[in-house]
Amino acid sequence: MKKTIKYDNLHNSVNQLKIDELCKKIIENCDNKLGWEHLTKLSGFSHRELIGLFQIYKQTTPMAFIKNARHLKKIEASNFPQNQLFLKLFNKTDLTE
Repeated sequence: MKKTIKYDNLHNSVNQLKIDELCKKIIENCDNKLGWEHLTKLSGFSHRELIGLFQIYKQTTPMAFIKNARHLKKIEASNFPQNQLFLKLFNKTDLTE
C-alpha cells in the first residue's frame, strides 16, 4: 500500500521554517553534489514529504530549486554580492527570471 502525503498535514509554520533553513543550506552548498539522501538527512523529511513541502512553499521541486540556485549563482555571481543573490533566490518563486 502506498503512503499518501496529505498536504494539509504538511502546511504549518514549523515545516515552513525547516524548508527555509534547507533552502539556505542548498544555496550555500549548491556547488557541491546534492542528492535526495543528502536533502533528507539535512531536513529530516522523507523524499515525498520534501516534494510536497517544496510545492507548497517554493512552488517547485527540490531538484529544480538546486538547479536554479546553481544557474543563478553561475550567471549572476559577478553582478550581485552573495547576500543579494541569496535574497533573490530565497524570496522568488519563479527563479528563471
